[in-house]
Amino acid sequence: MSSDSNSSQLVAVGKPAQCKPLLGLNLSELAAVVETAGQPEFRARQIFHALYQQRVESLDAVTTLPAELRRHLADQGITVGLPRIEKKFDSTDGTVRFLMAFADGQSVETVWMPEGDGGEAGDGSEEEVDAAPALQATTGNRPWDRATICVSSQVGCAVDCQFCLTAQLGLKRNLSAGEIVGQVCAVLNAHKVSPPQDRVNLVFMGMGEPFLNYDNFIKAVRLLVEGVGIPESRMTVSTAGIVPRIADLGAEPVRPKLAISLNASNDEVRSRIMARIKGRDTGPELTARSWLHRAGFRFRVHGSALPGKPADDRQRNAQRL
Repeated sequence: MSSDSNSSQLVAVGKPAQCKPLLGLNLSELAAVVETAGQPEFRARQIFHALYQQRVESLDAVTTLPAELRRHLADQGITVGLPRIEKKFDSTDGTVRFLMAFADGQSVETVWMPEGDGGEAGDGSEEEVDAAPALQATTGNRPWDRATICVSSQVGCAVDCQFCLTAQLGLKRNLSAGEIVGQVCAVLNAHKVSPPQDRVNLVFMGMGEPFLNYDNFIKAVRLLVEGVGIPESRMTVSTAGIVPRIADLGAEPVRPKLAISLNASNDEVRSRIMARIKGRDTGPELTARSWLHRAGFRFRVHGSALPGKPADDRQRNAQRL
């Protein structure tokens, strides 16, 4: 299933009935849909609000629309397009893994992590909470103040990192913008959470390489900010190092924070364990750094020391990193 930017195809009369999701369309695309249906433009704003703020699961739930319009859309095979939660796995620490199923039978994993991932610590965005206490939700019996949702961008992955289970799947297909946004909406609904009143962080660190599905990823980011109400300062995207897309991200007016997965302290080891990234990250040590500075990114370097390594080896790797 993919988003269709040509909205005239969305309502084409006489086409065979099939799933045509509204989720993933922006306001101008929704305006084209309602115009083709002979409806005034404000109907597009009503649909946008219902999709992204109310996070409705069916057209019948969009009660601001006339019943006749809802029937017309349904007759064209148009649906909301939320993914179906096929399975969920609960951990004792409150983490929940969701298996999200799409209309074509493909599925991805989306993860809910209570208490967040600490990703905003030290970058300045945590000051938002102190500056805007009215947005701090009263938790009551709820066991968390904030949470993080880990989102997938592809079914499978093409990067083929040796240490990653997703790599064993290969790349099945890209997710549409609607399928990326839909994961977030489905998890928010499952936990009865509503940004921005409830503090939610997003990390695009699930299945897939977001920068190899850049257009759909960045469209989803805009919809999550403008529609769902999650600020870009509470989003982080992780890339294996697709350097040209780092430059593209730096030019975006709305952009998440950036995390680059080096996974090694030098290019020789990195090329060995991330073989398919070689050639996509031309000159990473110089080019990426140049673009990061030019784009105005604030960034930090994180490293993890794995048990079993000699202390002097860990120190040498840290110095190279």
